[in-house]
Amino acid sequence: MKSLYKIALLLFFFPMDLLAQVQEYDISIAGISIGEMTATKKVTGEISQIDVKSNVGFWFFGKIELDLHTISVFNGKHFIKSDLKSKTNKGDFRSLITWENDHYKVNSRNYKYELDTEVQRKVFFSSASFYFEEPINVKEFFAEGYGLVCPVIKRKDHYEVNVNGNKNRFYYVDGKLDKAVMEFPIKNYLVKRKSK
Repeated sequence: MKSLYKIALLLFFFPMDLLAQVQEYDISIAGISIGEMTATKKVTGEISQIDVKSNVGFWFFGKIELDLHTISVFNGKHFIKSDLKSKTNKGDFRSLITWENDHYKVNSRNYKYELDTEVQRKVFFSSASFYFEEPINVKEFFAEGYGLVCPVIKRKDHYEVNVNGNKNRFYYVDGKLDKAVMEFPIKNYLVKRKSK
């Protein structure tokens, strides 16, 4: 009984950050590193929160800089909220999605893109989910940056999604995201998991 009490005490005072799952990625274009991404997942009871932070900078007829921070929250499997903030040298933008009783309220502001709408059904996967869960049997997901519900298609060796006209591909090894090839108007970029 005493040892059970000690374990309970240890868990109570154990820093929650040490219980977080963390994935780190390099971001590159044509083999040249342009930035990094860190995805962190914390679970407290039924509530899980995924934080995705990325910082990129590269030259394309002028300097392009982007700091992105997405916070996505789930109640069990149910996606209930996301708050995406981006700081760029083209301005600052925000996309907010919130579950309200029986629908999502979407308010998205992106570079040359705006969307205010409602989605009248529950969704159980989001862009952030790809970093911690292979989308086996997942048919759709919420793209936080655009406030759109998009289909997930299983291909031979990857999963393909189409977000606002951009085709992105996710590759998994032993159930973990190994890399993602993201379509970008200038040139596709690669998100690759760092080896530990």
